[in-house]
Amino acid sequence: MALPSVTEVAQRTRSVRFKVRSRVDSADLIYLVTTAGFPNFGDELITEAWLRHIAVRRPMARVVVDSPRPGQASLLLRHANRRAVFVDTLWELVHHALSPDAHDVDPDAPWEWVADTASRLGASPRNDAGIDMLLRAGTIHLVGGGFVNAVWPHHGALLSAMAAVAEKTGARTVATGAGFTPAIDGAAGAAMLAAASRFDVLDVRDAPTETLLAGAPGLSRTGDDAWLSPILTRPRTPAGAGVVLCAQSDLTDTFSWDGRTGTDALASFIRATLDAWEVPGRDVTVVECIPGHDYTIPTMLADRLEGAAVIPFRNLWRDGLPVNRGTWLSTRYHPHMIAAAAGDSGVAISASTDYYATKHQALVDAGSAWTVVSGGVDLQTPARPTAGGYTPEAVQENVRRKKSLADSLYPIGVRIR
Repeated sequence: MALPSVTEVAQRTRSVRFKVRSRVDSADLIYLVTTAGFPNFGDELITEAWLRHIAVRRPMARVVVDSPRPGQASLLLRHANRRAVFVDTLWELVHHALSPDAHDVDPDAPWEWVADTASRLGASPRNDAGIDMLLRAGTIHLVGGGFVNAVWPHHGALLSAMAAVAEKTGARTVATGAGFTPAIDGAAGAAMLAAASRFDVLDVRDAPTETLLAGAPGLSRTGDDAWLSPILTRPRTPAGAGVVLCAQSDLTDTFSWDGRTGTDALASFIRATLDAWEVPGRDVTVVECIPGHDYTIPTMLADRLEGAAVIPFRNLWRDGLPVNRGTWLSTRYHPHMIAAAAGDSGVAISASTDYYATKHQALVDAGSAWTVVSGGVDLQTPARPTAGGYTPEAVQENVRRKKSLADSLYPIGVRIR
């Protein structure tokens, strides 16, 4: 039998490539809106999980990650999806709307300018390249986290923009793992809720947010988006005898104890707890989930933590949280989640009575056995817990629910618009 000519081989190759492109649409564009790049261990973990999931389910899709610091986000996350690009288009519009120099923005309704500008070319010419990508997206996905609430009320404009773009283009709007409490009040809150009610999928992580959005089409509650990350199902090992400490300095103004408030109160409470547990400094491991913010209190406790091991964010991101090393003391939410999923015991300290209390309670509602404490006159140093974290069965169920949602959002090889 005669061998095919070079020309015939080339023609057959082009035909095969054409068929592959027809079956898996390379024009598929998925647009993720996230706070990744700050950096914050939990936000990076969530965005990484979605990028990895989309890479498996929709390998030909172009993924646009819209974050406040796209350069930093790219450095931390580019490994997770080879077809991801990083921009700050929506975040640039949101921040411009806050500027005192934004004379084209109604200061009483800045979300209206953000929504209008995001949904048409030419309204902000220097952002047209990014807006063009947004207008071509088949799915616009607000990824996880609690960054749209009264702590940062201007972030509500993100939802207004997403809904406005979808009305113009027919894109599917998705929010997953959302925590919208404490709720934005006034006209800004009403605008955010009106935009959320137009989303195709509205998945939340906690009961107060579910109540806030009651009656919205597409509402579900599958918990935090970090359940999609494979690190939540790592093999367990016996816990060590030390203490792992993650103590923030941001958002602590409402924490009070022993006549003190803020970081002074939190540092004093942690000192008293370590003393009550009779833990020497050399047996403590300090972890940094947000660079800088998580060193202030350990520095205030330098004499008490003499000899402690310190894991900076850059190492934490590379190697993961030091689970199964001992009992945890954490104000941060995702260390609670991840360490409890690994079976570790711990105390979650709600640094703020509304925002963090809701977050930690959501993990307890999902099965965490951790002790949760909040500041106030009735606060006492807690006994060192021994109840562990999540049972393996609870971890499996939380992962199953989140993965089921993720699979339904991104069917293999199918472009949804």
